Amino acid sequence: MKGIVFVSKYNAELCEMSDRLPEENEVRIALKYSAVSAGTERALITANEDGDETCKFGFPSYSGYSGSGIITHVGKKVKEFKPGDRVMVHGAGHKQFSTVDEKEAIKLPDNVELDEAAFTIISGFSLAAVRKAKVELGHNCLVVGLGLLGLFAVKFLKLCGALNIIAADFNPERRDLAKKMGADYALDPRDENYKEKIMEITSGKGVDSVIEVTGNPNALTQCLKCTARFGKVILLGCTRQLTQVDFYHDVHCPGIELIGAHSGARNRLESSPGNWTEMDDCRTIISYLSKGKLDFHDIISEVHAPSEAHNVYERLSKNQFPIGVLFDWNEI
Repeated sequence: MKGIVFVSKYNAELCEMSDRLPEENEVRIALKYSAVSAGTERALITANEDGDETCKFGFPSYSGYSGSGIITHVGKKVKEFKPGDRVMVHGAGHKQFSTVDEKEAIKLPDNVELDEAAFTIISGFSLAAVRKAKVELGHNCLVVGLGLLGLFAVKFLKLCGALNIIAADFNPERRDLAKKMGADYALDPRDENYKEKIMEITSGKGVDSVIEVTGNPNALTQCLKCTARFGKVILLGCTRQLTQVDFYHDVHCPGIELIGAHSGARNRLESSPGNWTEMDDCRTIISYLSKGKLDFHDIISEVHAPSEAHNVYERLSKNQFPIGVLFDWNEI
């Protein structure tokens, strides 16, 4: 079978990979779509050239953890699935076929399309961050960085009923897209009146919670100055650089909470209020998609054949990348 491999810096190739049938608690899936996770995969293919020396990656390396497809085989102890079932899958990779533990797949309702379902795992990162923000009616929320995770965060904040959702990004097209997805305001962080505009929107209070998705140290310090007393800053972006914070003035005195929202910083076995397991979040997302209360089609910018992987990742390496990108494994 074929799969995408990061063979060297800036270089992705479609290569031959091994395939296998499932063991007793596994399922084998024919991938239909796999979603590109821009932040993670750029770090991998560039050997994290923008990060510090303590966080570097080698080659060959592999990615692709959010996908969808159809089950072809099941292990003898698998009861929930059968061949032909449509599923979303975690950790399948960018490849034609993948054999995973049955716990990594969730069956899809008939009205949830496979291209949307391929983004379920990635979107679940944003949902976990929004849960940690503990948004209430009347809250003002700020999303900084309108890539894939930031735009998903806007969608989930809208579902939570935030009073004002402020989206911030340098890119005017992404700001426009955020407003179409539910943001009430869209600002450019380079605006010299940026903080003043946020204070005006929030009646001088500042925002109750920030979803910080850039991973940029400068963005974090700017966020802290826009946050209300006793507010929360949720760190969804991966800051792979050393960061300087004036903790006394910007965190300690105003009582601001800094909360890590890395994909691994969540409950593993059982959901609890504000901290659901990854797969429980995925089930929630699928249910909202099925009921028509979520729509991911506006996220999908491009769909590529796997044979185009080198060009796709060359653009990603140069930071010339659209929002939601899928590989279509029907095109092998």
